[in-house]
Amino acid sequence: MRPRLLLPRGELARPCSPAIHSTTTRFFTQSASVRVGTRTRPQLGFLNVPVTTQQYRYLTTERKARLKQDIKQGIKITSYLWMAGACCFAIAFALVQETLEARYPTPHEWSMLSRIFFRGAFCERDQTDPSRTTDWVHVTNWIKSVVDRLEDPGIDGKGLKDAPSDRPKGTRDISTMSENWRRGYYEAMMLYAKAAENVENWVTDKTQNLTVPNDYVIGPSNPNPRPFPNENYRPPQEDDCVPTFESPNEIYMRILSTEGLTNRQRIEAGLAYATWLEFKQITGPANIILENAVDLAASEQASLTGGQAPLDTKTYTLVNDTAGAGHHHPSSNLLQSLTALATFRARNGDVSSALPMLVSILQARKTLPSTDPRRIPSLPQKRQTWAGAALALLKEPPYPDPPEDGTLPPLRDAKERCEEAALSLHIGEIMYTAKSNTSGAAHHREEGLGWTREAVDIAEEQLRGLSNKSSAMSARLTCRECLAAGLENWTMMVSRLAREEKARKEELEKNPDLLNPKKTSWWSFWGQGEHKQEDLNRWAAEEKVIAERQRRAADLLEELPTGNRGFLSFLQA
Repeated sequence: MRPRLLLPRGELARPCSPAIHSTTTRFFTQSASVRVGTRTRPQLGFLNVPVTTQQYRYLTTERKARLKQDIKQGIKITSYLWMAGACCFAIAFALVQETLEARYPTPHEWSMLSRIFFRGAFCERDQTDPSRTTDWVHVTNWIKSVVDRLEDPGIDGKGLKDAPSDRPKGTRDISTMSENWRRGYYEAMMLYAKAAENVENWVTDKTQNLTVPNDYVIGPSNPNPRPFPNENYRPPQEDDCVPTFESPNEIYMRILSTEGLTNRQRIEAGLAYATWLEFKQITGPANIILENAVDLAASEQASLTGGQAPLDTKTYTLVNDTAGAGHHHPSSNLLQSLTALATFRARNGDVSSALPMLVSILQARKTLPSTDPRRIPSLPQKRQTWAGAALALLKEPPYPDPPEDGTLPPLRDAKERCEEAALSLHIGEIMYTAKSNTSGAAHHREEGLGWTREAVDIAEEQLRGLSNKSSAMSARLTCRECLAAGLENWTMMVSRLAREEKARKEELEKNPDLLNPKKTSWWSFWGQGEHKQEDLNRWAAEEKVIAERQRRAADLLEELPTGNRGFLSFLQA
């Protein structure tokens, strides 16, 4: 029998509540908030499709090991590349320094930095790139660093002494140093003085730490300054500026007062100093310095030969000795200093004193011996084998032997003959431009042209006879300069005479009576009353001769570049 539900009868008969009989259907699968006004699919958990993104594990153990290996390999390859680049740079730097060492030798006892700065300064001075000029500021900074290191007892100046107190400040006594060290110090000081000449007017603005030429400085001493090119700096003021570099006068005086230099070095320094003073138009001290150089060379020759130097100390002309004794010939130092004094006086208008000096020098040079037993002949160089060349690359090149001290007379070789031609050029210029009366002007011009023609002939003859070997390069350079200057002077002289000749012809065409020898003309160019017909075309014809000589000498005056142009030189014409 089925169990019965025990409920009160009233409960079963009670009517249902109104909510039960509402028209809204109640879905048991939705809540009230969801099912109100919607007819969607039931949202049951077991009916929903799970939408999940699959996540991967990128940094696995295998990938981590591979990344570590790749990073190590990258670091290793990068290190190898940097080391290879550093090695290539070191090799290139060493090759460049080796090339510069062969061109500009440095004493082996100097430190490495001093030698590098020395080569760099000389290389920048001899700048060959046509697209840029020599940066004298860099040259001055480099060579000043060399001088400072050489004068520092803790670097390269061990054993260096200070000069006596009566010498200029900063002068050194280098007599205790080695001969190679002294030569290198002298070369560095001379370049320092030459560089100081080119940067004499440079100043430093202390407020901006700026180094510029004084043309840009604003102040009373420069009322019209140049516009300052750099907009990042303001134009320097004169009160804020101080000289950047040492004065050339101070450097030259230090060189001349240095103990331990040879007489030839003192003479060369004196000639350079006199040239600088002449450029600054300080002719009085320049003449004194040149005279002191001549006196030093004469006294040196007199003390070495035990006699008297062939020099008249009043007129500074050489006393030529016809006996031909070797010790009576003037020394190289005497000829060099006396030539500098004579040309200096000629440039400054003292022709009456300069002309006899030049003539005596020329006569003395023509009597020089072609051989001298006192000179030690240079040994011929042996032919180097491949093994010797390979070993030479591993050794440091030897420092060159010291040059001649200038106490012996020079030999009359091709270079000396070109020096004679240069003297003839000087004499020709003086004779051509000499001031005289009207009657003597033509004679002086004729003599000047004669000296010039002779100089051109000698220079061309010697230049054609010289070889292209490196040992003759100095003589070729001297002869080439002399030939170029001679042709230029000859052209200018004859061109001037040709213009005057043309003007004279035009005047004669207007006045035919001037050709009559019985009539005189006070205005005549030659100071005579007659004009020969053949004289009216003389200088025009000589102009044609000069043009032909210039065409013939063009191949001698052109210096073609010789030497190695690199491994791509075979691609160049």
